[in-house]
Amino acid sequence: MQLRLTWALVTLVEAYVFVVSSSISVWKALRPGAADPHRPSGAVVFLHGLGDDNGGMARRLNETSGGLFQHRLESENVELFMPDAPVRNLPDWWGSSQPAWFDLAGPLTMDAPEQTASAAATYDEVLAPILAELSATVGLHKVVIGGYSMGAEMALEMLQLAPPNIAGIFSMSGYLKETSAVWEALKTGQPRPPVWMGHGTDDDSVPFENGMSTYQRLTASGVDVTWFTMPGTAHDLNSEELSALIIWILHRLEID
Repeated sequence: MQLRLTWALVTLVEAYVFVVSSSISVWKALRPGAADPHRPSGAVVFLHGLGDDNGGMARRLNETSGGLFQHRLESENVELFMPDAPVRNLPDWWGSSQPAWFDLAGPLTMDAPEQTASAAATYDEVLAPILAELSATVGLHKVVIGGYSMGAEMALEMLQLAPPNIAGIFSMSGYLKETSAVWEALKTGQPRPPVWMGHGTDDDSVPFENGMSTYQRLTASGVDVTWFTMPGTAHDLNSEELSALIIWILHRLEID
């Protein structure tokens, strides 16, 4: 009899604890302003370079950072989106069709013609749907967009294509042409998201001077730009660069 009473008492205590715990869980989920443990704390949209794809870019990030870039975002519950660019016919670039965020004609010079129409088309086709989804899940103020090389240039175009309330934009070995539509858009005086730029001094694909010129002109136009120089680095990623970038990203997402 005593054993039965003991088990009955244990059962009642367990039931009470379950009800109280369940009530607390429901209250936390329903009370105004409650944190949702399943809701991402932010999102990063990372755009790959010319002729690459999301898999190649992911491997490059992993190899350069020793896996720390992706791991740090994951540990902070930040989602990483790595879309693929549309395939375009680029006769002046290796004479073949390949993934590219916009059309290219001629060398990567500051005065090269801006491919505004194709960049805008890619934004509408690829990036706008992603931003619409993220607007509904984390909010655009918790979204950072950036990229490497051609992806960096496409990311900088977000200064005139994307909503101005995104958290930030980053460029790794990228630049803006003098003919970019961004420069005209900046004349409106509308607030723009902060920008982070990193560039290697020995870059022989996108000259260091191109990136520096873009940085100086953006700053003169009122954009808040953080600049990171990589001495002796060519057109490539750099572990120190990625470490500095992740700190900036988390700061922009208000996680640091």
